[in-house]
Amino acid sequence: MAEGGPPPELDLHFLECPICLERLQQPKSLPCLHCFCQECLGTYITKELSGKMVSATSFPCPVCRRMTSPVNQAENKEKWAEQFPTNAVIQELIQLKVGSSEPLYCKPCQTRGNLTIPAKFWCKTMDVKFCETCKIQHHDIMHNECDILNITGYDSRKTKQEKSAPKCDQHDEKLVWYCEDHKYLGCNICVFKDHRRCEEVSTATEYFQMLKTESQLADMQAALKNGAEVMDLLVKDFDEQLQTIIQNQEIALQSITDLRQKVDKRLDKLQKDVTDKLIMLFKEEKGNMEASSRQCERLLNSMRNTLKSSVTAAEWNDAIEAIVLYQRGQAEVESCKALVTEMSKSFTSVSINHQIVPRLVTLGDEAMGTIVVGKQPRCIPGSKSGFASPMSERRVKEIGKFKIKSPSDKTDCLVCGVVCLPSDVIVVSDHNNKKLKLFTDTGQFLNELTIRGYPRDLCLVNNNTVAVAVYSPSGVRVVKVEDSKLSLSSEINTPNGKDCYGITHSDGRFIVGTVGGDVYIVTQDGATELLHKYNNSCYSLTQDPVKGDTLVSVYNKTTGEIAVSRLSADKRHTDLMKVGVVIGARGIDVDREGNIYVCGRDSHNVVQMSGDATHVRELLMSSDGVKYPWVIAVRGDKILVSTTIGRDDNNYIRVFQLY
Repeated sequence: MAEGGPPPELDLHFLECPICLERLQQPKSLPCLHCFCQECLGTYITKELSGKMVSATSFPCPVCRRMTSPVNQAENKEKWAEQFPTNAVIQELIQLKVGSSEPLYCKPCQTRGNLTIPAKFWCKTMDVKFCETCKIQHHDIMHNECDILNITGYDSRKTKQEKSAPKCDQHDEKLVWYCEDHKYLGCNICVFKDHRRCEEVSTATEYFQMLKTESQLADMQAALKNGAEVMDLLVKDFDEQLQTIIQNQEIALQSITDLRQKVDKRLDKLQKDVTDKLIMLFKEEKGNMEASSRQCERLLNSMRNTLKSSVTAAEWNDAIEAIVLYQRGQAEVESCKALVTEMSKSFTSVSINHQIVPRLVTLGDEAMGTIVVGKQPRCIPGSKSGFASPMSERRVKEIGKFKIKSPSDKTDCLVCGVVCLPSDVIVVSDHNNKKLKLFTDTGQFLNELTIRGYPRDLCLVNNNTVAVAVYSPSGVRVVKVEDSKLSLSSEINTPNGKDCYGITHSDGRFIVGTVGGDVYIVTQDGATELLHKYNNSCYSLTQDPVKGDTLVSVYNKTTGEIAVSRLSADKRHTDLMKVGVVIGARGIDVDREGNIYVCGRDSHNVVQMSGDATHVRELLMSSDGVKYPWVIAVRGDKILVSTTIGRDDNNYIRVFQLY
């Protein structure tokens, strides 16, 4: 250990291989300073480069993902691991660790018959342990130049000879210089031979003091802590996702078993086929999640360890170790940022479901149903920490539109509600034709259902049920979506005569907004309870999946009046946005992370804002062809908008994508 620093502790985490999690065997150090068993590293390199063995010239570190090249790229890939230097310090610590598994007693005292005198020091040269008295009276008299380790703790008042200083791998001299030009720790010979012409060469102690004075070490430690928190969230998130798809698998298997009992012998083969597909898909998704989780967990453990060790090194003013840990910490922080950025491009919630065709006529290939893997795009957990892209960095582009007017329509459409179901179908409410219409996510028309009354806003009740607010007569219509068909499940009529416009669903009850600004709770039997009263019509409502509150759009056009409000079940309300950037708020929706999307009918824009309204931006404007936007629905990175630019535009839904 360097001057001024503590000796190595016997329980250092560096003695474990991050791949096999066992004690290091033949420890090999990569340029990023992460250390692995030679055999583990060789196996990893071979597997990582599988399929590109001929052209590959480098591989990513298993922990920090830094690309690493061997000394001799032409050599067989299976032998690349042998080319990296063996970490002599780690080997010495392992030797000490093995020795310390036995009782640590003073050898000279045992020779004199005192068998249980605790040892405090270990001489690596002699491989003998001493108590403090025997060290001074016997060892130090004849062996002043030995490297001796304190194996019971450290006292900064101890002398220089009690510490073991890391030495240069090339010249076996103490590391005392640091070259900032090459980011290199070296001995006197290294500096004289290779760094005489470098502009920034200082002693390790001076560079360490500079890191402390200019807060670079503290900044790196803070970044490590922040990154470790993100990795911790990712590991927990992958675990939760794994538990979810395990439950999905159990439910699907049970569903398959139940259906199997309803049919005859031919279903034996069909059941086997669909079960095999379920298990295959489950294993595939499970393997992907576990691989991603392991990658995050390795980096998480390393960042935590680096953070802990760098704090200790700084406290003990250990310049050499602090610099080494600072370099490694910087590499790990950059790797954390890169990993989060890479994962955020394809980060999804995964579900595995067994879908059954209810109206079975023949025992065909799909008689036992099908296995569907659903993937919903979402944001990285902990994205507010600065390791993922913020809301404002995502852009939007139009990717298409689809026609909603059907041959049986008697007039042009007026879309007042759109909702996306988990089964990748879309339900649209057509006010002018008094219909609900069903489409695929690509815009293919599937079915329609005539509704009693004029349909307005739509909401999702469960995975295959929607509800629509209607007026004349006022109330709620509950509709099932099964087998690519719409069917009326129930009608709920409201006794107060208020025309129902906006609607959402929470905890088995409907929350309905009216043309006069009243917001009611409506139960299944039609009973109503006033939740809050606004000063103008509430055309659209939605439910915040993050906080569980109801979000309400209020159709005001006077500056300073309420445009968007948050309403809780205990009747507390918070005004999130005033009329300004949004004029005449209509459609409203919210994504899985709680970001809110509002249509400004009279401001000709669609606005996106954070759940607490601290960040607001215009997502779509009139320059994007968005005029009089009425309705919006958000599903993953896709946004569905209905506009009324011209007469024929009423008959289309426009589709935009965030990227």
